[in-house]
Amino acid sequence: MLRVNPSGTKSWYIQLDRNHKQKIADAAVLTASVARYRAKDILVRQSLTGGGLPGKASKLTLGEFLQGRYSQLKKRQSRYGQRDLRRLCAALGTLLEERLEHLGLSKLERWRLRREGQVSPATVNRELSMLRTALDQACKWQLLLLNPAIKVKLRKVPQAGTPRFLTQAERQRLFTVLSGRNDRISTLLQLALNTGLRRNEIFSLRWKDVILGPNPSIIIQKSGKFQNANRKIALNNSAVSVLTTWQSERRNRTYLVFPGASGGQLKTVNTAWKRLMNEAGIRHFSLNDCRDDFAVRLVKAKIPLTHVRELLGHSSIALTERYAIFAPGKHQDAVACLDIDLADRSDLANPVA
Repeated sequence: MLRVNPSGTKSWYIQLDRNHKQKIADAAVLTASVARYRAKDILVRQSLTGGGLPGKASKLTLGEFLQGRYSQLKKRQSRYGQRDLRRLCAALGTLLEERLEHLGLSKLERWRLRREGQVSPATVNRELSMLRTALDQACKWQLLLLNPAIKVKLRKVPQAGTPRFLTQAERQRLFTVLSGRNDRISTLLQLALNTGLRRNEIFSLRWKDVILGPNPSIIIQKSGKFQNANRKIALNNSAVSVLTTWQSERRNRTYLVFPGASGGQLKTVNTAWKRLMNEAGIRHFSLNDCRDDFAVRLVKAKIPLTHVRELLGHSSIALTERYAIFAPGKHQDAVACLDIDLADRSDLANPVA
């Protein structure tokens, strides 16, 4: 119903029963269609509570929902669940203060536009996907009638640019600087260039996963994030040499190959990395780019993409196909097999009727 006050202000109300009614919102800020939507949500919520008046659940804010019961669920589901939830809450900002029943398409669209001015489209899509999942769970727990985040469209993410890899001149300058060095950053860099390991895989690498005897290799333990995370990476002579030297000369004997200052897992090598790149005169080349360099060199050596995918641990061949452009003469070799020298085909000179 629309209630008109003596002062002239108008408000939307819903009649819950004979003796109780509830204000939905001021008519100046809410259209009739949206008021009907909220009234229907209130009535459904009332029926779910056995016909009583809306209780505390109807006044639950998004922040209270995410940091309460939903937080405990994410903790049980994944070891990184609460970490991702903290990042989502930090991204939502003032949206956490909104009541669940008041979340709508317009508010979520405004939040998304604000986030697009702060972070990349891929990050916004990831945050929106996490919010969708959370509100889906709110619907399952009968705290929401519909998930308003479903109608918020994901933005198209630009495709990744050309992989960054070392040129021949950069490689020569880099190995000139590395010559004779056996410190942590030089060992870590050479291992990354020869194995294509991810940053976190290098930082968490354990000596028990490194095999330096016959058939030297590295075992990457299972991770739920990737379909083929359990993989075995063969080590070439360069990788075996630097690891053997590092193992014999390391001072802090811990279970980690590259321990931090306190003996625990390494967090960052940014300072040492920048110093090394400045000495070699290399710009815009990060630790993650070693993985691209590893893949590009394999493809240039005519290693099949399926093998490259297995070494990199990609969950889909589509992720590996970005390196296909570096295959030498792939188009020429493909059409060369169709080349026919008509001068050598005598059967074409006298076709059979």
